Amino acid sequence: MSTYLQLCQDMARDIGIPGTGPSSVTSTTLSEEENSVVRYIKQADNDLQSRWFDWDFLWKEASITSSASTSTLTSPADLGNWKLDEIIWAKTTDDYQELEYVVWDQYNLEYKLGSIDTGVPEVFSVKPNNQIDMYPTPDSATAVSVTYWTTPTELSADSSVSAIPVRFHKIIIARAKMYYAENEDAPEIMSGSLNEFEDLLDKLEADQLPRQKNRRFSRAQDLSNFTVRPE
Repeated sequence: MSTYLQLCQDMARDIGIPGTGPSSVTSTTLSEEENSVVRYIKQADNDLQSRWFDWDFLWKEASITSSASTSTLTSPADLGNWKLDEIIWAKTTDDYQELEYVVWDQYNLEYKLGSIDTGVPEVFSVKPNNQIDMYPTPDSATAVSVTYWTTPTELSADSSVSAIPVRFHKIIIARAKMYYAENEDAPEIMSGSLNEFEDLLDKLEADQLPRQKNRRFSRAQDLSNFTVRPE
């Protein structure tokens, strides 16, 4: 496992900063170069986490209890984007209902004008503020199973660990060294870091994007579950 501090220290060694690198990511006595390393590692991690909204490592499940006579659900605090095909009413009961997604403009015209029915929801939409709205309006407090992708979590403390899977943490350093090379006019660091970054990014995307694992197998295992993503 590579903590925020360890990533910074590894990068410092890679670019030739004397000593062992930053003593702490929150220290007020770091050199200018060490502060740059701390900043670039955080920026690189956030940049990578934000590259795709549907990274597998950002995927999460939750159960949200509806309120009677209220059509909307309270969104999770870490919500980034909803997975629209996995919103299920009363999932653990025999009367579960898979809710059908309708785009907001159509939903707003068809279900939100005039008198609105109450009962067991059948359809839902996502408002422009990213809040789920259901129709009919629930007539009971019932658990709604939701699946979503979280927002990126920023590194902050020495012991913070990136949401990116540990075996791919070198990509954070590679991206951070590219920032360093751009700002310090170091083409030799940029060349090596760019090659490493592109290789690791392809591996990370193959492993952590839906339907992409076949990209890194010598022989595709499941062609029916294989999606080509444009660059």
